[in-house]
Amino acid sequence: MPARVRESLRFLATFMRHPGSTGAILPSSRALAERLAGDLPLDKGDLVLEYGPGTGPVTAVLDQQLITQRGARYLGIELNAGFVDVLRRRYPHLDFAHGSVVDIVELLRQRGLGRARYIVSGLPFASLPQEVQAGTIGGVLEVLADTGEFRTFQYVHAYRLPAAQRFRRMMGEHFAPVERSRAVVRNIPPAYVLTYRRAGAARNGVKH
Repeated sequence: MPARVRESLRFLATFMRHPGSTGAILPSSRALAERLAGDLPLDKGDLVLEYGPGTGPVTAVLDQQLITQRGARYLGIELNAGFVDVLRRRYPHLDFAHGSVVDIVELLRQRGLGRARYIVSGLPFASLPQEVQAGTIGGVLEVLADTGEFRTFQYVHAYRLPAAQRFRRMMGEHFAPVERSRAVVRNIPPAYVLTYRRAGAARNGVKH
């Protein structure tokens, strides 16, 4: 069985068991992964955090950039233990933490890491309860550098759901107006990529 098919079946099985925390029936497509993380202008010493890498489609795109910028660092945080095992086998040179992004401050402290230049998230914010959304955003505010950037995506069909709108409203209280991409239609389901920058960073012209 091809690896891509095995990965999709594993993802689907996890969704069936934990639909609220997985949020999708299939891994992100290469097109969505490239739109989400394919153009980060990394510099030596930059830290990239990936929230909810799943089986690693976005990780693969980030890994390619980390190779070209060998001084950049990476940490993926994944709640599903089975996915963590897959990621560690697939990317033994990258660091993955089995845990919740709500605990990001402690996870960085344990590793002696500073603030992140980029946070790339695959978390299903449209299906997360308000307290988890708030805890995640609180962590982002603590660990994202002043010139940092947070990227995530929301599915087109879920964009108007109350929880999705609540997340964007909460983010809007702390960040410059969201930049929304055109719908990435080469994904099941189609999705928008959302980019948030600190209000000051947006005025000062963060690279993107």
